[in-house]
Amino acid sequence: MAQQGDNTMPDHFIRTPVFRLVMAGLFVLLAACASKPELDRLVLLGDAQAEGNVEQEVALARALLADPDVKGDLRTDLADILAEAGQTEAALSAYHRVLTAASAETPPNYAYQIDLRARMADIALDAGDTARATEEIGAAARLARIHLGSDHPRLAPLLAYATENGLDTARVAEITGLPVEATLAGSVERARERPVGVASAPTRSLGGVEPDFDLVRVFFGTNRAPQGGKLKVVDGRPVLDPNKYFSGKSAALKTGSVMVSVPRNRALGDIPKPGMFTFDRRPNPAKYVILGDMKLDATMAEFLANVRIELARSQRREIFIFIHGYNNDFPTAVERTAQLAVDLEIDGAPVLYSWPSAGSVFGYKTDRKQITQSTVDDLEFFLHVLTEQTGAERVNIVAHSMGNEFLVRALQEMADDERAVPTPFDQVVFASPDVDAEEFITLMSRVDGLANNMTLYASSKDRALQASRRFNKSGRRAGDSTEPVLLAGLNTIDTTRGSTGGLALGHSDIFGAAFSDFQAVTWLSLEPEQRCILGKQEIKSGTAWIFGTPRSDYCDADGFATAITTVRRLGLANASTELATRASAKTPDAPRWQSALKIVESLQ
Repeated sequence: MAQQGDNTMPDHFIRTPVFRLVMAGLFVLLAACASKPELDRLVLLGDAQAEGNVEQEVALARALLADPDVKGDLRTDLADILAEAGQTEAALSAYHRVLTAASAETPPNYAYQIDLRARMADIALDAGDTARATEEIGAAARLARIHLGSDHPRLAPLLAYATENGLDTARVAEITGLPVEATLAGSVERARERPVGVASAPTRSLGGVEPDFDLVRVFFGTNRAPQGGKLKVVDGRPVLDPNKYFSGKSAALKTGSVMVSVPRNRALGDIPKPGMFTFDRRPNPAKYVILGDMKLDATMAEFLANVRIELARSQRREIFIFIHGYNNDFPTAVERTAQLAVDLEIDGAPVLYSWPSAGSVFGYKTDRKQITQSTVDDLEFFLHVLTEQTGAERVNIVAHSMGNEFLVRALQEMADDERAVPTPFDQVVFASPDVDAEEFITLMSRVDGLANNMTLYASSKDRALQASRRFNKSGRRAGDSTEPVLLAGLNTIDTTRGSTGGLALGHSDIFGAAFSDFQAVTWLSLEPEQRCILGKQEIKSGTAWIFGTPRSDYCDADGFATAITTVRRLGLANASTELATRASAKTPDAPRWQSALKIVESLQ
């Protein structure tokens, strides 16, 4: 695969947010093939990938590609395995099959077809087949010109790729349908975005000009092992590259921080990434989430000192800890932490604990093998130092999916530890926990006094957990609300009504539909009774709370989100005054302000 910084495509090419959600497609396949040989092949493929057994990996990828039910992004991911193993023709054939299917869709997705053609060019070029690369990049450019327009920003990078990689530019121009000189002249310059680097970007208003992105320092603890490709050049100086530094292998606990830019013009929960042919080596931070400088701490004392400095700059002095799930490499986990830090308006230190997930769509079994005593011990130690030695006034923890397995074990050990936690966690959130329900109940029943509040988000539409149940040949998962986990001291929120279809598979509801309730928990520590967007269901073993069934006629999603955001920013008393003023104005938004005002009044 071509690497970022050479004269081929950037390595983030095709690995867009859609690609990163291939895991969802995998889970669907797992669910559908639970009793078929394909399931075994997927499991074995993950093992082969983790062991570096290329021969077996290729054989299994070929076997899976022979299955007509394997389609779309999952097929291209398998094709990439073949490409990296030097089996160019087989890889291109798999891509062409996906392209044929995409070309028949109505309405056509031309951007996706362009991405596929461009990726095929990259595969051919890596194999030294410049003629095939020329044809494919020309076809991609022609699609862009005809269907997107000659001035569309996708066109110039395609042409620049041909120029910088020594392809037959006359042939590219011929296929594209533009004159050679007009087509290729200055294509590289046109392809580059404005050169704004994360390391030197403004973080506050200068001369009355507000930045169009937020710059976040994400602190981390990880027991991932370093790997090659550690340095990149930014502003003429070598720096550690967070995209390349850590592997999916385990090692001793390390700490550090990464600077991350997060654009302001995006939807809540969204992590926009540079797509293919973002030809600039330094993409625009106003458009994309970008990882900048990474620093490693020499000692734990240095890490703690840096966290204390960050807290001293804040008013709330809060620490937000995120523990990622399956199929998360280190940069993906950092990006999610930064996005959450911005969308939750964390006033303090956002902290990531990153365990050594392989970051592979095929690595579910391999990732589960990382649930070891040493990794749990590292997390327990990390949580202890953050609560005992930082001076934070609030410490919240959120674990997602398989990350909950580490958290519940670490909490259980902390509860059994003779050393008391001086300051309990304020909020502990278990989001879609991929943990055996009975194990979760056993472990969490032994936890007492570690947190002021604990919340579990679950869904009966979580198809990822349904597939996990089949995969693990076990009973129900804690994140499946079909049989909700109900414990004293634990608020269980059923997000089924808010779960959406598509690639999310109901497995990330707190990052989407249920985000406002998640905000209400982490921001204001509101009990379920105080969150009017939750319905109440009494069942034999206790109380379950149902997201999306408001208990009052004035409580809707927009009004609730407005209410809690206003309280977070202004405080309860000032929020009432502000909302009353806005609610009395005769504007199209008046109903939303009126709803928000009634919700705030109910909290007083």
